[in-house]
Formats: sequence, C-alpha cells, structure tokens
Amino acid sequence: FQVSTGGFLDIDCKVSGPDDRAIYSVKKETEGRFTYIAHETGVYRFCFSNVMSTVTPKTVSFTLVVGEPNKSQVAKSEHVTPLEKSVLALSEGLAQIQAEQEYMRMRERAHRNTSESTNARVLWWSLIEAGALILMSAIQIFYLRRFFETKSRV
Repeated sequence: FQVSTGGFLDIDCKVSGPDDRAIYSVKKETEGRFTYIAHETGVYRFCFSNVMSTVTPKTVSFTLVVGEPNKSQVAKSEHVTPLEKSVLALSEGLAQIQAEQEYMRMRERAHRNTSESTNARVLWWSLIEAGALILMSAIQIFYLRRFFETKSRV
C-alpha cells in the first residue's frame, strides 16, 4: 500500500484473518508491503484507518495479489521439463516486474503532486514578496518627496 495524497501521507493498516486474529498491523505508515501465505480459507479483512487525522481525506493505493491454492493434482518437480520450469520462472519474474512498475508509478504520482504543490507555494510567495517590495518602494518615494519639499514661511 501507499498513501499518495492527504495530510502527512500516513495511515494505519490492519489485516485480519477469518478468526479475527490480527495478521499484520502498522500505525502511521506512508507505505508498506506485506506477504502472507494463507493456511486457512475464509474472509480476510484489510482495514486502512485515518482516525489520527479525520479532517484530512487521504488517497490510498494498494495491490492485492492472490496466488493459486495448493492442490494435490499439481505436477511435481520431476514431472516438469526444464523448459516448463524456465517458462514458470519467467512468468513469476514478469509478474514481479509488473508489480514493481505499478509501485513506481504510484511513487512518481505522489512525488509529482508534492513537486506541483511546492511550485505553487513558491509562486505565491514570490508574488507576495514582489508586492511587498513595490509597496515599500512607493512608501519610500512618498516619504523622500515629503522630506525634500520646501515649506514656505510667510
């Protein structure tokens, strides 16, 4: 999972098994990875909580990869040819590359949002500085003109 927008980019995450036992639990994390091999069938719950900053909405991206269940009819390693083993290894490698690419896209999206936000703040700060400089220049010109005015005494 990864928090891409909102607040301090942190969130609580909890994974519970069918017996409501906590399998994975973290607090105030910006991103995380979790691998688990399920030994029992049932409903697993994923809870992403934002109770520490309920005022700020957050965007959380996560990928869930579900593998094949163990079957007794699966071919044993002596029944698989070296070519089939290579194809299986390539398939697993490709799946890992796709997952990593998606993860990098999420990170790039989050960093782009941060960069755009920073650029907008710099722009507004520069405009405020320029306005303050123009205002100070006008005040100085006004006071200097007033200082050098000659007052006639009658």
